[in-house]
Amino acid sequence: MFELQKWIEELSKKLQKHYGNSLCFIGYQGSYRRNEANENSDVDMVIILDKVDTKLLADYKNIINSMPYAKKACGFICGKEELKNWSGYELFQLLNDTLPVYGELKDLIPQITKNDAKTAAKIGAENIYHFACHSFIYSQDPKEGLNQIYKSIVFVIQAKYFYESGEYILTKKELLNRISGIEKNILETSINRNDIPNFSEDKIENSYSCIINYCSYIIKDF
Repeated sequence: MFELQKWIEELSKKLQKHYGNSLCFIGYQGSYRRNEANENSDVDMVIILDKVDTKLLADYKNIINSMPYAKKACGFICGKEELKNWSGYELFQLLNDTLPVYGELKDLIPQITKNDAKTAAKIGAENIYHFACHSFIYSQDPKEGLNQIYKSIVFVIQAKYFYESGEYILTKKELLNRISGIEKNILETSINRNDIPNFSEDKIENSYSCIINYCSYIIKDF
């Protein structure tokens, strides 16, 4: 049985022993961070090193492969200087969704602003708008396209809510209590994505329409 905290502790010890002072940060994000994981969920690790090259990446790969449940591991790894110069709109999500295990992420990145959150929402909406149109026209499995969309669009709603309220709401269930209208409808579907395979043709089309209209609003009017 997979036990997250024991797994994280073991990995952290191995990384600290191997990298020493070159290790700047260990954390994790995603569904395990939000207590929304299921048995198929990955563990989204965030690893920051003093620098990154292929030798150090190979070392990290070997450490991961030495772990039980190695196939559950995925995530983000980066050099300290690259992270310091990363786009703020991408760091917005990384900072707010990551739980520190070793070091402090906020000490390694520039200050995140409300405008970074707004940009994150707009770029997320642009990407989803494009993907939704493409999936609706070309996909042989539009239900799988919807599943990916409803997983991703939560981050747009989170970023928009942060811009408007100054609060980052970590979990979907808590965020659901703070929003209304089309956003609430979208988030409810995201929470219940297991129902998507049972959608009728009409519901598939209505769902794509809802997503495209919402993203259009974010792109044009937010």
